[in-house]
Amino acid sequence: MTKAGKGKGSEPDGLILFHAELEKHQHSNGKGNGHSETKEDPKDYSTFLNSRPAQLELDALELILKMCKSYPNIRFHIVHLSAAEAVPRIKSAREDGISNLTVETCYHYLTLSSEDIPANATQYKCCPPIRSEANRKQICQALLEGVIDYVVSDHSPCIPELKKGDFMSAWGGVSGLGLGLSLLWTEFGKKVDIGRIMSWVSTIQAQQVGLQGQKGSIAKGMDADLVIFDPEAEYVVDQVCIHHSLRPWLTARRICYSKTRSRHTWARPSKESLRRPIYEVNLFGMERK
Repeated sequence: MTKAGKGKGSEPDGLILFHAELEKHQHSNGKGNGHSETKEDPKDYSTFLNSRPAQLELDALELILKMCKSYPNIRFHIVHLSAAEAVPRIKSAREDGISNLTVETCYHYLTLSSEDIPANATQYKCCPPIRSEANRKQICQALLEGVIDYVVSDHSPCIPELKKGDFMSAWGGVSGLGLGLSLLWTEFGKKVDIGRIMSWVSTIQAQQVGLQGQKGSIAKGMDADLVIFDPEAEYVVDQVCIHHSLRPWLTARRICYSKTRSRHTWARPSKESLRRPIYEVNLFGMERK
């Protein structure tokens, strides 16, 4: 990291992303998953959660903050923050003048809680882990207050075979792509308007990677990446309406999400593509209009 920082010198466009968990003493159970040995039941989610304590994120944060101070012309970014204990430290660092650090969190940390995870439900396993309901509420508040800058899916699907076993041996990753807008609107729709939610999932991210003149807003000359969204419609997440059987929201306590039942999506369409037939996408498939 020091070499990378020195190599960038005074260039202002550097961006370094961190998976912010730091194990001061590396352990392995010999199965290649990096978890330490334990006598607790590996089928219980608490066993996995205890193996990835918040302190791992706090230790990583302190290292990143040192880098921020040492290389103020380089931008640093923490991916998928899950530990609410890190929020006060991020606040204080920014108050002390750290302006080159951004932070993201994920749909699953904003909408799921460890108390609701059944035994051996390995579709919930990810790193950092889904934490308590109290932690979830604090992460939500940090997003509302702007301490956390934006939200991503951290989409990490796998074949069903990799999720077999227990929490300590199964693949770590949540399949969250495709539900994000519904999840955020359900959780925050009564607190913020749709524009604020779209800034979390598009505008701020486009600015961070230098695409603000092309992506992240609806304006003349921008890519026409558009979604028609019905904020009043509701549906229940089940296997019929999603394409991946390992999504944790299939068994979550919060199963009813607002989402358009008929949604059109265009991703940078050409004039020719807009002349083609329009298909309505709904819970039952596609219908030509």
